[in-house]
Amino acid sequence: MLEGELASHFYVTLIVGVFVVAFVQWRYRVVVLEGMLSVPGEVVAARAASAAQMQSTDAVEAGAAPEGRALAWERAMHRRVIAGWLVSVGLPSLVLAITYNASAGIAITLARIALEVGGYLCVVVPMVAVSLAWPWTRGALSCAVLLVAGAVATVLASLVQRALGTGAVSIDQLRGAVFFFQFAAVLLPIPMVLILGSGVSRIRGVMPITFAGLLIFGFAPFLGAHATNALAESRAGGALVLAGYGLLGHWASHATFVILALPVGWLAWRRLHALARAYEAKRFSDVQLLGRAWWLMFVAVQATTVGASEHPFWGLAGCAMAYWMFVFVNNRVFQWLHVARDSPPPRTLLLLRVFGHAARTGRLFDRIGARWRYFGPVTVIAAPDVVARTIDPGDYLHYMLGTVDETFVRSGADLQRRLAAHDEERDPDGRFRVNEFCCADTTWQATVVELMARAEVVLMDLRGISRERLGCEYELRQLAAFVLPRRVVLVVDGTTDAALVRGMLGAAAGGVTFRDVGNSRVVRTDPLFIDLLRAAR
Repeated sequence: MLEGELASHFYVTLIVGVFVVAFVQWRYRVVVLEGMLSVPGEVVAARAASAAQMQSTDAVEAGAAPEGRALAWERAMHRRVIAGWLVSVGLPSLVLAITYNASAGIAITLARIALEVGGYLCVVVPMVAVSLAWPWTRGALSCAVLLVAGAVATVLASLVQRALGTGAVSIDQLRGAVFFFQFAAVLLPIPMVLILGSGVSRIRGVMPITFAGLLIFGFAPFLGAHATNALAESRAGGALVLAGYGLLGHWASHATFVILALPVGWLAWRRLHALARAYEAKRFSDVQLLGRAWWLMFVAVQATTVGASEHPFWGLAGCAMAYWMFVFVNNRVFQWLHVARDSPPPRTLLLLRVFGHAARTGRLFDRIGARWRYFGPVTVIAAPDVVARTIDPGDYLHYMLGTVDETFVRSGADLQRRLAAHDEERDPDGRFRVNEFCCADTTWQATVVELMARAEVVLMDLRGISRERLGCEYELRQLAAFVLPRRVVLVVDGTTDAALVRGMLGAAAGGVTFRDVGNSRVVRTDPLFIDLLRAAR
């Protein structure tokens, strides 16, 4: 019964979470759009370009590391990030494996632990993939490599275990690899589908905090049912339950839930506040929060199994310990590894685009932006076409409190306040954050000019621009006035009117980098990223 109840609670929470996330994403886009189209406030004029400023900026950047050294540093940093996530998942996996066997009354052996930990480690792949902006093909290959490594480790552990025991080593122990793949086939499908589904870029900024809140609040009916059953087991409690049914009829079955709903809801709300405050205090990054949510999902799936074991209490306690160990280890392992040590000087990347191609531009910015965040902060003018990909726990809390309007730039004072609050510090996992600026129609021009003046490199997606679509004409002309041409990278394809773009840029067109990505839906981002590193020197 307990296994079924836990599973029901978990899956209902996920289903409700999907609907809540969809609603929040829709409403957040609507709120941003309404803010952009609201009653005009103060008209903030964009400042004029300064040749002296351009020259001083050029002198500051002259000594930056070349792109070859930056790529070498990136490869070394990636190895440290992978090691950090492996340790973060590996140690709690050991606790989870011991918990599972102990609660089920199964003998704890070296081969058994190697088999289970090897299977659990596959959860690390989506965490690394999101951190390092891997394409799905590389993630799938990495998962296959981990599975093969787990099978080999299981066989080796079996050989060592037999050699240290009384039995002789035999060829039949190679069947341990088959047992490992059978175990993985049973263990991984459900949690991995849940993890990959919640990792879609459009929802992963909202799903972790939503899932955490709903999981806590959802315990109200679960606890209410068990509290009612506990009362009914004693004479006095049974009389109380019967009296409730006599007074309230069939509503009595919901009485305990009503009593518990308010305090549990308050606890869930406080947890949302705590997560948002911790995120704003840079105690963890958005990917670390996502990793916590994914590990919580995985542990919760395992908890539905140990809940039906011989010792369910100790099994559930062990699952809780495995989750909190992940949080503890993950908070410290990246600091211990010094992921960003010997990094190149931080460089701010400004992302601009032609509006109206949300999916295409979003995929490009996902890959480039996530990868660049180890090299420096990313800034973007927020709009309904990208807010689903850039919303973070702080934005979510603003939405829940109804204070999204306070984040808009509506005056010169607002603009200076937001620029002063520009986040230029790394998170514990070594990544910088995305700084999004929500602007009204009277302030966006001044805002984009200020961001151009502060950016070390600008990437602009010009696919689809033509004489019929001149929405980014202002940005192109300001790029020519405010940004050194060599610091600008323009993404173009067969739909780009190149002559029109060069005309808008004027003399600066000869110095900017044009990267033609072709008309393929899948864009090769490595050459584009090298262009950005070269432009940021």
